[in-house]
Amino acid sequence: MSNDEFEVIANVSPRSVGPKTLFEETSPITTENVDDFRSSSSDVRDAERVLRDAGFTVFSEASSDITLSVGGSVKQFKEFFGTRLTKQKVDVGPDATTTFFGTSEDSEESLMQAPDQFQDLLEGAVVARPPQYFAASAIPPIAPVDPAAYPYLTVPDGVSVIMRSARVHRLGVTGKDVVVGMIDTGLFKHPFYRERGYRLLSTLLGPGASDAATDPNGHGTGEAANIFANAPDCRLRMVKAGNDPVGSFNVLLNSTPKPQVCTNSWGYNVDHGGPIPNWLKPLEAAIANAVAAGVTVCFSAGNGHKAFPGSHPDVISVGGVHVNLPNVTDFEASSYASSFQSGFYPGRKCPDVCGLTGKRVNIGGGKAPSLLLPVQEGATLDGIAPSTGSGNDGYGLFSGTSAASPQIAGIVALMLEKDPTITPAKVKEKLIKSARDVKKGTTANGDTAGTGPDLATGAGLADAKWAYLNTMGDVATAFFSAPKDQQMAMVTSGAMPEISSDFVEDLIETLRSR
Repeated sequence: MSNDEFEVIANVSPRSVGPKTLFEETSPITTENVDDFRSSSSDVRDAERVLRDAGFTVFSEASSDITLSVGGSVKQFKEFFGTRLTKQKVDVGPDATTTFFGTSEDSEESLMQAPDQFQDLLEGAVVARPPQYFAASAIPPIAPVDPAAYPYLTVPDGVSVIMRSARVHRLGVTGKDVVVGMIDTGLFKHPFYRERGYRLLSTLLGPGASDAATDPNGHGTGEAANIFANAPDCRLRMVKAGNDPVGSFNVLLNSTPKPQVCTNSWGYNVDHGGPIPNWLKPLEAAIANAVAAGVTVCFSAGNGHKAFPGSHPDVISVGGVHVNLPNVTDFEASSYASSFQSGFYPGRKCPDVCGLTGKRVNIGGGKAPSLLLPVQEGATLDGIAPSTGSGNDGYGLFSGTSAASPQIAGIVALMLEKDPTITPAKVKEKLIKSARDVKKGTTANGDTAGTGPDLATGAGLADAKWAYLNTMGDVATAFFSAPKDQQMAMVTSGAMPEISSDFVEDLIETLRSR
């Protein structure tokens, strides 16, 4: 059975080492308590054996010591778990839907129980559900560009200049060798990537996905370009997702080389009140597990959604800011992007920081075109009407917080190149501390930006140069407090660069421009 022939993919929780099962826990699962929901190696092996004996396929590369991803037919799931599955339709992106076999979203009805003789070993299972990708609707680009056309940014230059990563690149910091993971619709090796010499690691397949060389939707191919705009020398590891985001997370964590940062431009519009439903508990635990393993995880906050996992306390929740071109410093909160207080996590406000997105305009029905991005020719996002040019030219004009999250991941790569020891919590802290305040504009959820941190944009628009300087400050502190031999080693390795007059001048200019 090939990877795309499984009718159903589910996440199964073997017996946890802690006092509660994954599905009994009502408190948030974060880095602070995720270890309680791990399983012993012997229980994992026994659970895999029981499931295989029942005829299921266990995706070992997509599993962890918290959950196992398994695939099978509707008949197999009904016979083993005694659960009736129905065909359902869900939105997965702009003008795009998909169907899957699933249970009710009700917490009790969504939890599938193993036969009595295995309930001590298998705590339960939930069907994996396709997430929604947070791109704004696409419009093919105008070719040639009409001077009166709606202004948009090009990648990499437009993004790198406005987010000030170009200033960091001139100092020789480009995200070199930092591995950035991305879970999305895939990555087509577009000439955009080849001609610029960007480093693309092999695309891996999540459970239910197939054909790693193609991206018929175009979302992953396009949004990945935003990473390289801020970190041109990072290494990108794409996981082409099927219906199982938990399995895709595990595929990424189990890969070599292991990613240091992961960006996600998708989620579920569900964070309207707690507790978090059972069908999302495995994903909540998977995210906490990734951050506990030292991976900085970024998530789009959504385009008017109340998005999970964008609200998870351990992630960097990324909102949207629009730039009113041609003035590259005229910012406002995006009227297309999300801002909300979590109903799952009391006190959690989203977003933390913002990237660049469009704002809602009257083009083809309230869309938000902002960025010219590469897509596979003929992909969904290459030819969505209304067409303003060729609908099959390998480029699309789209936006949303789907674009913002990979931009932030690129900035994180710059920070990690300078200080690979920095923790995910510190990365978030420094991004928030270094962001540029956005003082006007109203979000899709009706929150208005003002002076200082606010619900509309969090700390504001992420600033690559200031985030880098904050990170370098930590490195300098470590340098001056280290023994002489360690200082020499830091200088030799390039961790502590020579402070040139050009660097000092650039630092002064950065301070003046804030």
